Amino acid sequence: MNTQTDRGAQRALFIGRFQPLHKGHMSAIHWILERHEEVVVVIGSPNKPISYTNPFTVGERIEMLRMALSEKELAKVILITIPDINNDSLWPSHVLSYSPKISTIYSNNDHVNKLFGKYGIKVEKTPIFSRELHEGTGIREMMAEGDNDWKKRVPLKIVKYLEEIGAEKRLRKLKEE
Repeated sequence: MNTQTDRGAQRALFIGRFQPLHKGHMSAIHWILERHEEVVVVIGSPNKPISYTNPFTVGERIEMLRMALSEKELAKVILITIPDINNDSLWPSHVLSYSPKISTIYSNNDHVNKLFGKYGIKVEKTPIFSRELHEGTGIREMMAEGDNDWKKRVPLKIVKYLEEIGAEKRLRKLKEE
């Protein structure tokens, strides 16, 4: 394979906010990489201000993804950030304008799938990887409450990173605001 068109045929897109990156995200990325030569991982909402629902900067989220992926995986992952535009009818073309050519979009969000389905791009769902355990809102809540169970739900390297940046303290403070 040596043309951009050929590469695009084996490239998928996966969108997430990664607030924080958790084992469910990693399972989905690994599952996609088993089916495609490359995956474009879109880090959504980079332009949102820091808040309880968006406690990590885009730089911190990029750092989390780079830490969690092996060198071999990093060679197959393209990380991009895409600012929100808050316009459903324009959002798919907005996302595609930021992304290299892709053949498939993976999302378990029915609304996202419906929006992209209109663009003639194959849209598929990933398996659900223990959604009840690996869900950003619940993980952020555990962190804010000091419930160490969150540490079982994110990769070990990310636990250490989140501890280094004072994520629990940050979330407690943001929750109070």
